[in-house]
Amino acid sequence: MSGLQLDRDRIAGLLAELGHELDRAGLRGELFVVGGAAMALVYNTRRMTADVDAVFEPKQAVYAAARRVAERHPDIPIDWLNDAVKAFLPGPDPNALTAMDAPGLVVSAASPEYLLALKVHASRIDRDEDDIRLLASLCVPPARSAEDVLEIAERVIGPDQLPAKAQFLVQSMFPTETKQ
Repeated sequence: MSGLQLDRDRIAGLLAELGHELDRAGLRGELFVVGGAAMALVYNTRRMTADVDAVFEPKQAVYAAARRVAERHPDIPIDWLNDAVKAFLPGPDPNALTAMDAPGLVVSAASPEYLLALKVHASRIDRDEDDIRLLASLCVPPARSAEDVLEIAERVIGPDQLPAKAQFLVQSMFPTETKQ
């Protein structure tokens, strides 16, 4: 991946082009976006990301259309849209949000709870702390303690699926509830 950083407007433009490519072929793609792209599209419009992590259908048609889009933009790598994240997703997000609905393409983004769980599970100290704080505040109700955040993450990811580093990171970021 190049040093390219995509912002909300650039991601939206590329996805609109992707939809146009699919529409011209008589297809309608469906993307479920997570990671930095979801953060940029829905939660933090100043957020930048190097690529668009998503799962999508029809897979081969979307990949071919994404390559055609990249070919028109010399600064965009061929793999700007990829589904490598699929191995890390715990299943469908029942609360996914529609981020874009255009001819040829509908894009949904992970809900705050789902994305919070993914960010907690990854626990990349140098990259995820700001996103975790923001997403915790956007949950309904907001996650205000380490216990709240870990409960949401375990509910989404599954019990006993969080690595120890996730618990340590969250406990260093949020207050711990005290039992009375």
